[in-house]
Amino acid sequence: MQGRDTIALLPTGGGKSICYQIPALMLPGKTIIISPLIALMQDQVDNLMQRGIIAKSLNSNLDYRQIDSILDRFVYGDLRLLYISPERIATELFSKRIQNAKLSLIAVDEAHCISQWGYDFRPAYFNIPRLREIHPDVPVMALTATATPKVLDDIREKLLLKSPVIFKKSFARDNLSLTVVNTDDKAGELLRILSRVRGCTIIYVRNRRETIETAQWLTQHGHSVVSYHGGMERGLRDRNQQAWMNNKARIIVCTNAFGMGIDKADVRLVVHMDVPPSLEEYYQEAGRAGRDGKDSWAVMVLDEGDISAAQSNLEEQFPSIESIAGVYDRLCRYFRVAYGSGPMESYDFNIIEFSEYLGKPVKTVFHTLSILEKEGWIAFSEAFREPSKVLVLADAEMLEFIGSGDSLKKNVLVHLLRKYEGLFMDYTKIDETRVAQEMKIDEPQLIHYLHILRSENIIDYQPRSSKPQVTFIQERPQPESFSIDRKAYQLRKKLASDRLKAMVTYVTQEEKCRQSVVIEYFGENGSKPCEKCDICQGRSETTLSPEQLRKVLDHLLGTIEAGRTNIKAYANLYPFNKRRRIIRALRQFEAEGQISIDNAGIINKKP
Repeated sequence: MQGRDTIALLPTGGGKSICYQIPALMLPGKTIIISPLIALMQDQVDNLMQRGIIAKSLNSNLDYRQIDSILDRFVYGDLRLLYISPERIATELFSKRIQNAKLSLIAVDEAHCISQWGYDFRPAYFNIPRLREIHPDVPVMALTATATPKVLDDIREKLLLKSPVIFKKSFARDNLSLTVVNTDDKAGELLRILSRVRGCTIIYVRNRRETIETAQWLTQHGHSVVSYHGGMERGLRDRNQQAWMNNKARIIVCTNAFGMGIDKADVRLVVHMDVPPSLEEYYQEAGRAGRDGKDSWAVMVLDEGDISAAQSNLEEQFPSIESIAGVYDRLCRYFRVAYGSGPMESYDFNIIEFSEYLGKPVKTVFHTLSILEKEGWIAFSEAFREPSKVLVLADAEMLEFIGSGDSLKKNVLVHLLRKYEGLFMDYTKIDETRVAQEMKIDEPQLIHYLHILRSENIIDYQPRSSKPQVTFIQERPQPESFSIDRKAYQLRKKLASDRLKAMVTYVTQEEKCRQSVVIEYFGENGSKPCEKCDICQGRSETTLSPEQLRKVLDHLLGTIEAGRTNIKAYANLYPFNKRRRIIRALRQFEAEGQISIDNAGIINKKP
């Protein structure tokens, strides 16, 4: 409000949005908010509009005329808050029109994205200083929930902030208990956690299929559950989110696409079923529990393979530079792009066929192409990221009726059911060109029958808006001249590796308060034990007091009287941080002759 550059370093739930929304309403001019995610921008726009505050966002779903109209209203009309992506700043239309706007504030959300030291580095954030050149006297507010001291310095430098005022809230959360559970029965452990912690719950898994499978499995066990991931059809995704927001569903199972900008105060439990790639991401997601200040829990449920899986995922995201160069060369040959040609030439692109041409997994090719896009060699159309999708709506009886005849319509449906898994569970991406080739029919004919199946309410078919395309941004160089910034690339890989190592240290250490480990990672000193995490609650302790031993023995004997039990099942009756002591106590009772334990671990009462 005083016109000074500002950094707001506030943890998840700390109120970052209101830091620029309130000044935007009080200051005389207009406010631009730069945000990395379309979904996040739209959520905030919708919330503001519901409160009678005029706000709009510019995103890739708008055509030229719509964008021009919104900019016109922002520059000359009643539109006060405009949300944009960092990529938008580089467009000619935006840069010309924004020169005439009377700005009072530029807000940069998720500001850590500008730092190569950060966990979510996004080169397009380097466009933001252009706004400073156009409006040099307008104050800039940078906001983030997860910045180490090094990232904070980078934000200050890269955004050209002038003697910024820094508002920093402690990362310590007095009401949040952090726990890591190591188990060989993740599913059973999840059910036990859900039975012990009541209330609104978020369960994070690391891929889209797991969201559906976990949600279905929990539903079968009597829980009220919805799922959420970025590949879902927008309407279904919004319905599931609203069901959870309105407490019509207790649990939402999701990927990390869920959560940013979600304002729900009464989340009691956040569960992670895998190792996140960094403490920044983990604490941001865990911090969605307990925004109302009441006691809440963040639990990570892991087995012995999860750490190695996280390390493998990291390696997949950073292929060798030689491999990247090889994929680019093969891409050029695939489309017959000659040396010295190619700039701004676009081609229809099928990533599955290209992966088969390379003889590499689609996931590996996708990561490599993403790097080439970030390095400015190629660009992809939105259709590349949003292909056609199909969901089967018909029940078994209707499908049996359809299958009674012999028609091309039936053959199309049967082929889809055989080729694609999960069509009954969620919208599944399909490739019409490939399906048509496999069925030996014309693609327009296939699409015709897909529309017929949709009109008969047998499937929901959502065709892509256009064919996926790849555009070559630069001319194809001679092989020896192709390059990416080797030093910067290796640095990004090292930083990602360092962040994962910090995450693994957090997961595996059993001596220091978990909250202390986290807040010291973010540069806070003098932290005190939280007294709530599994370490503070005695996870590393191995012995019980005489009084505790007596109570455990009485309980154990009563449990044996009620039926057979074994070491593992009995220990699982106790909270995770006490199980090591319980197992040690069982061995002590055995040594004292009060119980016997056979080779299968079955506990028997001694006569």
